[in-house]
Amino acid sequence: MRIELRKWLTVAAAVLAMFGYSATALAASGAFEKSFAVAGDAIVDVSNLKGTVVVRGGDVDEVTIRARITVDKRYARTDPLKAGKLIGEIKRSPPIEAAGNRVTVAELEKHSHRRYASISYEILVPREATVSVHSVSGDVRVSGMSGEVSATSDTGEVTVADSGPDNSARSSS
Repeated sequence: MRIELRKWLTVAAAVLAMFGYSATALAASGAFEKSFAVAGDAIVDVSNLKGTVVVRGGDVDEVTIRARITVDKRYARTDPLKAGKLIGEIKRSPPIEAAGNRVTVAELEKHSHRRYASISYEILVPREATVSVHSVSGDVRVSGMSGEVSATSDTGEVTVADSGPDNSARSSS
């Protein structure tokens, strides 16, 4: 039985390698999803250090946040166990809060998280919501909104499309 398990693991590793995956690459990313019931006049405030933020307005009565966590490749190669632990910590305690009709996505607080991880967000919000998005290093895209929109990025591209007249977009670079 032990030989069969070893053969199976060898075959699995070969298949993963054939498709360009390694154990380190698999451990270097993770994902989570959160949803919060809100009214149409919700306020959604997003501040992200590293990673793309995409916000779409829709005919929904909740804010749904899908996040993809990526750990620096060099850090993941050097210590895959620590990289996996870092991803697990962020997934267990993501920088997201909801209070009443306000949903806040904050920057990562812990130094090691800020240094080695980035989070890209896809967020679906009620079309009438007020949305404020800021990314230090990453693109920002907002679409389908009729409520007020403010979108900025220090070093990324900013796009606001199919949205009402009360919006502002700014990129510093």
